[in-house]
Amino acid sequence: MQNVLKLDKENKIFYKTLFTLCVPIIIQNLLSSLINMVDTIMVGGLGEISVAAIGIGNQYFFLYNMALSGIIGGAGLFIAQFFGKNDKDNIRRITALSAISALVLGIGFLAVAIFSPRFIVNFFSTDETVVKIAVNYFSVVAFCYPIIAISNVFSMGSRSIRNPKLGMVCSSISLVLNIILNYIFIFGKFGMPALGATGAALATVISRIIELALLISYVYFIKKDYELRFGFKDIKSINKDLTKVYISKTIPTFLNDTLWAFGTVLYAVAYSKAGTSAIAASQIASSTGNFFIMTAVCVAIGSSIMIGNELGADNIEKAVQYTKKFSVLVAIVGAIFGGLLITSIPLLLKLFSVSTALAPDIKKIFIVMGVLMILKTFNTFIIIGVLRSGGDTKFSLFLEMGCMWLVSLPITFFAASKGVPIYILVGLTYTEEVVKFIFGVPRALSKRWANNIVKDM
Repeated sequence: MQNVLKLDKENKIFYKTLFTLCVPIIIQNLLSSLINMVDTIMVGGLGEISVAAIGIGNQYFFLYNMALSGIIGGAGLFIAQFFGKNDKDNIRRITALSAISALVLGIGFLAVAIFSPRFIVNFFSTDETVVKIAVNYFSVVAFCYPIIAISNVFSMGSRSIRNPKLGMVCSSISLVLNIILNYIFIFGKFGMPALGATGAALATVISRIIELALLISYVYFIKKDYELRFGFKDIKSINKDLTKVYISKTIPTFLNDTLWAFGTVLYAVAYSKAGTSAIAASQIASSTGNFFIMTAVCVAIGSSIMIGNELGADNIEKAVQYTKKFSVLVAIVGAIFGGLLITSIPLLLKLFSVSTALAPDIKKIFIVMGVLMILKTFNTFIIIGVLRSGGDTKFSLFLEMGCMWLVSLPITFFAASKGVPIYILVGLTYTEEVVKFIFGVPRALSKRWANNIVKDM
């Protein structure tokens, strides 16, 4: 009887923690996905050329965002375990390290977008009308990259110390402001000139500045004893040993996310062989599909925090038990949202003002994404929630990159060269998920990933 009551109490704690962690993370990530969707929807009234130009900008941002998440994700696994260990000093040092790394990355992406925009755009399109709009878009939106770098350090770091509400609130305010400014700048309201796609970029930059200001205000002025509140003292105290361990775990995560994002961008290059309409179709489908898949991904992120906290506290068996519960939850959530995507197709076509020429292909793409969503979300959980939480970053790197670069990318490019329709090309990209499942599940079951990497630090 006592064992039953103990188990019931543990389950209540588990689901309560999951709920308080995942709901704000889900909301924040859905809002972040909505920003790209809102830009695409509001620019959609200007025609397919503007949508294609925005799509190119979103592809570059996606590459940047994934590279950034690789750096911050690597830091996050340390913060989660240090939080479980109750080591505030090292949390601040890791936060400082990730902020410096993220800022360097943001400035690098800014420089390329400002000084070589055509180099980026020509990967996707040589249509001069698309190129002109995309170059103007980059000349403005690129300035938000360093801003987003610092925002994400504090927002995603807060998740690892079980305060996901901070990022959620700041992202909510940023989204509302982005929508209002989009309306003003894109269409020229309240005496402003109509700037089109460039107006969407300006709205994004301003809303991101406000988001960063809110985060900085909370971390440094409102909650002065906040775990992530680092200063020059913390930067100076970063030693060689800490940096070495940080790099050893973060570099594989950074390479993993960056190369995965680059591979995903190459998928878009393959799609572009079908023409400008195919670029627009894939942009609408991918931005919408990401919105639906995000909930399951957020459960995986929440799981990595909870599992990481337990590993840092040296509760290895409890962390392993958590993985079993999460695997079932992620599969259920992935199936539900895959079904929702398929049933929402008629509404989505109206929402994006899809032309009759594009509609058949987009319908088929949505069906492919919906059916395979459960597989994609489960694999995401294996990589983020299980392997990375225990510092098994090298295996996750080999797993993801091997499946993408040796399997799905060659198959997709070969099919594109043969003139295969866009919806089949999208389906072929999921061959990586099949192979990933085959090799990823045995690694998760082996428990070799379950390590306390901060025990002796």
